[in-house]
Amino acid sequence: MIKLVLSIRSFDIGGAERQFIELVKHIDKTKFDVIVCTMYGGVQEDIIKNIPNISYYNLNKKGRYDFIDFYQNYKKLLNKIKPDAIYSFLGEMNLFSLWCKPKDTKIIWGFRASNMDLKKYGIVPQILFWLQKKFSCRVDKIIANSNASIKFHKNQSFFMDKAVVIYNGIDTDRFKKDEEKRKEFREKYNLNENDIAIGIVARIDYMKGYTIFVESAKTILQKYDNLKFFSIGSGDEYIKKECENILGEFNNTKFIWLGNKKQVEDFYSGFDISSSSSFGEGFSNSIAEAMSSEISCVVTDVGDSKMIVGECGIVVKPNNVDELNNGIEELLKKDLKKLGICSRKRVIENFSIANMVNKTEKEIVKCVE
Repeated sequence: MIKLVLSIRSFDIGGAERQFIELVKHIDKTKFDVIVCTMYGGVQEDIIKNIPNISYYNLNKKGRYDFIDFYQNYKKLLNKIKPDAIYSFLGEMNLFSLWCKPKDTKIIWGFRASNMDLKKYGIVPQILFWLQKKFSCRVDKIIANSNASIKFHKNQSFFMDKAVVIYNGIDTDRFKKDEEKRKEFREKYNLNENDIAIGIVARIDYMKGYTIFVESAKTILQKYDNLKFFSIGSGDEYIKKECENILGEFNNTKFIWLGNKKQVEDFYSGFDISSSSSFGEGFSNSIAEAMSSEISCVVTDVGDSKMIVGECGIVVKPNNVDELNNGIEELLKKDLKKLGICSRKRVIENFSIANMVNKTEKEIVKCVE
């Protein structure tokens, strides 16, 4: 049996965290002795605690600048565990897992991002990015969730010779159309049979293109009476305020801010169209989850988004209000039900959890052998 540490910064809401949790749930516990480590815990920590046949350690890092104590505690734990391999997610945990691992332990880094404009994220993320670049040559394997991520990191001079792509896995049993939830949603927000609900599911962040999305929403709402827009996600309050100013009279009337939602699948069932307006993505969970829920998507051509939607949605240029307008209007003219069926079929065939887990297991085994 392979002794495997799976480590991540926290269990707050996010795409990387969802993928991590699905991996912990479904990895073969007869082949892997699974030990989960986190820096901070988070709102989804109870999900991890309730997964059977794993060991769990919250290292309780005391804030961003708690380097020395955390390093010592993590190193002590790893020396006690003596894992065969560590598979870590995201920058901070990638670096500490490399620095703290026992000598003979194999180290695998998980990369999730592409096309990042680091100038928008402050000095600490820039330092973490630079350090990962410098130490990437010492890693036994890198698993990226998109081709775009590998291309981006290569262009940034990371050592990517040992990198492989494993696409995210979507829980198609969780993310599926629920007619009862659809009815509840549409009654709550006063949507009749002919009304179209258009949603965005993303944290409020510079890279997600929220201002582009709301500019497009405002333009389209001035032309159509039967549309209502919804945002699921929280984040930068400055960006949200800017968006509210753009929307004007439509804010909280025709454009509804729903904030974070744990049961996001219930809301997908109420949507008719889902939009991704990002200008930086790797593999977008929100696109694939919407598709799995039989929702047709209009997405910007960033990361692997075009590959994800295939022939089942509309792809537009990023960072362009007119392009997004045209994409949404083109989708409004199509058979949304037919595109939704096409979307779910594509996710089941290409982006299942089973595919993600099986490929991950094989890469870990190859790394250890």
